[in-house]
Amino acid sequence: MRKAFFFAGCLWLVMVAASDPAWARNRSDIVDLAAYADPPSLKISFRIDNCFNEDMEQAIQSGVATTFRIHILVDKDGLPWLRERLLAATVERTIRYDTLHEQYWVSRAEDPGSWLKTKYWDEAKAWMSMVRDLPVLALWRLAPNQTYLVQVKAELSKAQVPSFLRYIFFFVSLWDFETPWATAVYTHAPAR
Repeated sequence: MRKAFFFAGCLWLVMVAASDPAWARNRSDIVDLAAYADPPSLKISFRIDNCFNEDMEQAIQSGVATTFRIHILVDKDGLPWLRERLLAATVERTIRYDTLHEQYWVSRAEDPGSWLKTKYWDEAKAWMSMVRDLPVLALWRLAPNQTYLVQVKAELSKAQVPSFLRYIFFFVSLWDFETPWATAVYTHAPAR
C-alpha cells in the first residue's frame, strides 16, 4: 500500500512539473529553422528562443564570458539506422561584457576572427540568438533530387564556465541551457 501511494505521489509530481507554465516558458528552443541552397553552399538560418534567463544575464553583466555551442547534423534521408551522415559539426558563439568600457563583445561563426561590439544588451542578445545564412555544406556534395535532414541543437558550453562558479552554481539552473533537436528537410534540386 505504501509503495502505491509513493508511486502515485511521484507520478503526480511529474505531471505537475510538466504542466507548469513557468517551466514551459523557460524552455529554450530552436525556431524558424530553414535550410536552403545559396551557391556554392547549403545554408541554414534559425533563432534560439528563450536562451537567456535572468541569472545568466547577471553573470554575463558581471564579466563572465558565456559560450553557446551549436551542433549541426546533415544526414541523407532514409531509415534511421541506414542514414548516411554527411556532416557533424559544432560552431560556437561567445559573449562577454567589458565592465570597464561597458560594452558587449560577441564572437560568431559567420564572422571568423572578428568580434562584434555594442553597448546595448538587446543587440548583443540578438547576435547570440539569431543565426542567418550560416554555410554548412558545399552543394557539390549533395546528390540531385535527394532529400536531406538538417538537425540543429544549441547548448551552453559548460567547459567555459569558470571552475569556481561550477561549484557555486551546481544546483542552480543558471548553466542549464540546452535545446531539443530541431529538424529541417531539404531536397536538393541543382541549378540548370
